[in-house]
Amino acid sequence: MSIARKEAIIAMTPAADHSEKEGYFVEIVDEEASVCDSAADTPHGVILDGEDTDGQDSIGVCGGNFGPAHVKLSGAVSNGASLQLHTDGSVITDAGSGARVIVAKALEDGVSGDLIEAVILTPIKYAA
Repeated sequence: MSIARKEAIIAMTPAADHSEKEGYFVEIVDEEASVCDSAADTPHGVILDGEDTDGQDSIGVCGGNFGPAHVKLSGAVSNGASLQLHTDGSVITDAGSGARVIVAKALEDGVSGDLIEAVILTPIKYAA
């Protein structure tokens, strides 16, 4: 019998070089971690420590209760804001309507390009 994990952090082979991708959300494609490339994707997790294709990424599984993590911003964000997935695997402030996927809650302010702390949620997908 195996012991259950206390935190939902897993190792995955990256589909591409993720060494500069901390804070980007990923999906599983052909058993590899691939950075989300659509705002409509339902991510599996967020890159906590990215590696090149010879290594293993550390992925925090969405909704896995592993504590705050860094997320990469593609716009200005305020502390406490809900964050939605952007087209490149980063996040932006929740638009509040329309088709979107909510993935995190900001724990600090930030601007585009920043890595900020956030609570990673189980993805919530809204239709248009």
